[in-house]
Amino acid sequence: MAHRRFWGAAAAWAAGLSATAPAAAAEEGLPHPVTWLNWLSSVQIAGHRVLAGDAALAFAWSLVAAALLAAICAIGTRRLSKRPTGLQTLLELIVGGLRSMVVGVIGPRGVEFVPFIGTLFLYISVMNLMGLVPGFMAPTSNLSITAALGLTVFVVVQYCGFKEQGVGYIQHFVEGVPMRFPYLVLAPLVLAVHLVGEVFRPVTLALRLFGNLMAEETVVLILIGLVVGPARHWIPIPIQLPNLVLGMLVSLVQAAIFSMLAAVYIAGVVHEPEALDE
Repeated sequence: MAHRRFWGAAAAWAAGLSATAPAAAAEEGLPHPVTWLNWLSSVQIAGHRVLAGDAALAFAWSLVAAALLAAICAIGTRRLSKRPTGLQTLLELIVGGLRSMVVGVIGPRGVEFVPFIGTLFLYISVMNLMGLVPGFMAPTSNLSITAALGLTVFVVVQYCGFKEQGVGYIQHFVEGVPMRFPYLVLAPLVLAVHLVGEVFRPVTLALRLFGNLMAEETVVLILIGLVVGPARHWIPIPIQLPNLVLGMLVSLVQAAIFSMLAAVYIAGVVHEPEALDE
C-alpha cells in the first residue's frame, strides 16, 4: 500500500508539473521549453550570459545527458562479476545487442567501431528520452545539437576512408568513371555529384533527428496546453500520456536509425577483401 501511495503521488506530481510548465513560462516571459536549467540564462560572467539562447540551453542539457550516461556506466561497472546481476546484466545485454547490430552492418571489422556507434546510440537515446521527463529538455530537439552529431559522423567517415585507402580514397569520389579519354571529361561532374552527396549526409542525419524530436515535443506541448486550459487552471486529465508512451518508442527508434546510418556510411569506406573479391 505504501508503494502504491508513493507512485501515485509521484505520478500526480509529474503530471501537475508538466501541465503547469507552459503556464509558468507564459506568465514569467521565459522561453519554451521551461526546464530546470532555465535559471542559468540569468547568470552572467564578466557581463556575458552563461546561456544566451536555446542552443546554449540545449548544450547544457547535452552535458547533463553525458554526465547521466557516465554515472550509469560507472555504477553498473563498479563491481564487475562473471555472474552479472542487476544493472551489469542490463548493460551487458545492451552492449551485446549493439555489437550484433554493428557487426551485422559493417561485417567482422565492425567490432572496431562498436565503441563509436554504440556511444552514438546510447547518447542519442538518453538525450531523446530526457525530453519525456517533466522539467527536462531533449537536446536533440535543437538543430545545433543534431548538426554537431551529424558533423561528427561525417568527420569519422572521412577519417576512416583516408586511413583505410590513403590518398586513393579520393578515387571514391569519381568511382565508375574510366580513367581514360574521352571519359575523363565526365570526372568533374561525377566528382561534384559525389561531393554534394557526401556533404548532404550529415545534413540529412541532423534534420531527420531534429525534425522528429521537435515534432514530438511540440505535440506534447500542445496537448499539455489543452490540459492547462485557456484560464491557466490545471485539468486533471493527462491526455498527453499516450503520446509520451509513443515518444519513448520514437526516441529509441530515432537513435537506432541515426546509429545504423552511421554504420552504413562507415561500411561504405571500410571494405572487406573477401567482399571485394565477390
